[in-house]
Amino acid sequence: MTGDLPPIFNSYSLKWSHVMALIKATKRDGTGKGVARQLRRDGRIPAVLYGGGKGKGNVNLALELRAFLKTLEVEGSNIRVKVIDLNIEGVGNEKVLMRGLQIHPVSGWPEHVDFMRFDAHQKIQVMIPVHVMDEDQCPGLRDGGILQLVQHELDIHCQAGAIPEAIHISIKGLEIGHSVHLRDIQLPPGSEVYGDQSMTIVSIVGVKAEQAEDMDVAVTETALDGASASTT
Repeated sequence: MTGDLPPIFNSYSLKWSHVMALIKATKRDGTGKGVARQLRRDGRIPAVLYGGGKGKGNVNLALELRAFLKTLEVEGSNIRVKVIDLNIEGVGNEKVLMRGLQIHPVSGWPEHVDFMRFDAHQKIQVMIPVHVMDEDQCPGLRDGGILQLVQHELDIHCQAGAIPEAIHISIKGLEIGHSVHLRDIQLPPGSEVYGDQSMTIVSIVGVKAEQAEDMDVAVTETALDGASASTT
């Protein structure tokens, strides 16, 4: 049932998104390769729901492939992980995260999805984008420096119900040659970041001397060409 659809990706990594998705699913009784093949022929894919602590068992599910693909937020080889409102027919809704996605090595199509239950106080690990602020108050940029964002994302540990949309880093007052390091950033309450505290997140760098010299030479040559043209 997927022959009319192009492959979407052959490899991926999971990143965080703040857009919530609604996914509908049905329970499935059978397991194994035969059941999975039949589901795929019918335009569906197998999935499993797990986690949630004591009293919460695993649930085998089936998803409509086309509907599932519409919920994916794909950026290159990254899939943005969302809080999912999983609606299981005859059971109700549960808040879950997608924690695994099996991809067919040839077709590039999803073959199986893992969903994990969570509660708002559970600690999870997510990659959060870095956003730079106060560029208009950065003297280094005003003096011709270049903003160099070294780390585009940070590995954050936080509660599932309080995942920050972004890590905002101010470059107010930064001069050319100055940097913001991991130890300098302020995280939202309840969030932690692991890594080398001296790791550079963002820098203001100057134009290299040889680049400046090349620019001067180019300007001089242009001026000479203009003068030569005016005398001919």
